Amino acid sequence: RPDEKYITEYAFDHPKFVEDMIRDVAGTLADYLGIDGYRVTVENFESIHNHSAWAVIDRLGS
Repeated sequence: RPDEKYITEYAFDHPKFVEDMIRDVAGTLADYLGIDGYRVTVENFESIHNHSAWAVIDRLGS
């Protein structure tokens, strides 16, 4: 399918570590005034290593 092809090629051309992804998501959430707090968890199931990579970030509400 064309949409799957685009997503796969885009991901291949723009690789990200879990820590990069979590910073991007947290930065986007911080821009929304209606979001007071959040927890983001990212996990990458490795295909070439025998371990997964993961990251977590919390921002407490006021």
